[in-house]
Amino acid sequence: MGGRGASSATASRGKAGAKPMTEQEYLGKKGVGFAMSGYVIDKMKQPNGMTQRQRERFEKEADAASKEYQAKRDAARAEYARKVASGELRQPTAVEQMMKAAKGHEDNAATQAARRALEKRGYDWRTGKKM
Repeated sequence: MGGRGASSATASRGKAGAKPMTEQEYLGKKGVGFAMSGYVIDKMKQPNGMTQRQRERFEKEADAASKEYQAKRDAARAEYARKVASGELRQPTAVEQMMKAAKGHEDNAATQAARRALEKRGYDWRTGKKM
């Protein structure tokens, strides 16, 4: 079962050369992984407050930064969808997602749960191969 390089589970989904990646991982790689840009976080520290004119200018700049960030995020999401449709990327299988989680820190409850689930399904979490 299965040939060189790919297990039968990954070869059956999409193209053989397609890299498994979730949308959230792709957005994080592009630098737009969060829903909000974070532009305002370090700008809010005004010890004596702001005048109305300063506040209006700040709100205008923050709104522009938010719109720019959302445009970048939407473009990255469209690019991800296009790459999935073309076969360059694909969604990881449930086993691949568990493998990634199982390689976390051993004290983490999610890591332990992923290891148990992989063992139950007959996979060795260290190698990723069927037992």
